[in-house]
Amino acid sequence: MQVRTRKFALGVAVVAAAISTLAIAPAANASPAPAAATQAVTADAAPPTVALDPSTFSGPLVIAVPSGHEVVVNVKAGDAPKVIADVQAADRAGKTQTLGKVMAPMSGCGETVRSVAGPGTWWTSVQGCAVAGYNGYNRQYHWENGSDVELCTNGRGYNSSHAAAWYSTGCSGGDYSVPWGNVLAYTQMQGFSLSGVTGAAYLWRA
Repeated sequence: MQVRTRKFALGVAVVAAAISTLAIAPAANASPAPAAATQAVTADAAPPTVALDPSTFSGPLVIAVPSGHEVVVNVKAGDAPKVIADVQAADRAGKTQTLGKVMAPMSGCGETVRSVAGPGTWWTSVQGCAVAGYNGYNRQYHWENGSDVELCTNGRGYNSSHAAAWYSTGCSGGDYSVPWGNVLAYTQMQGFSLSGVTGAAYLWRA
């Protein structure tokens, strides 16, 4: 069971996503998963969905820019490719952003998601923000343990084969970076309770 706390109204729907027409940046290094977690990932037959299609996407969107900030916009269907290009071009040129709200690094859409790690198995969270990256971009996840039970987590990212993948985001709360690249997709996490008997709650910044 997932409970969300929103700092502003953001509709995040669980959708059947289309394949992204954008190029994917080469994968960056991610923290290795613990032995038990690695075995669980290998046994998980349900990989995360593919990236979203910018030409049909509509709704709230976090656009990552090379300066390290994030620009939050609301786009209509068909507008995302141009808005993303204009926002990132303005950032590279050092111009003032006029298409959205500039946020500090890692502030994202301002949403905190409460999720539960499965007892001895991976449980997948609801989806978080829709994020548009750029070549070489790594998405940062922040999470905190919300229980007395130890757990490990994975964050959703994108590899050099244009496919969504789970990357280890450690077994203690903090900030973790996963490969993302030039992709428009929803953030998402998984949790694995190390107790093997009970689940474990955790909070993550979408």
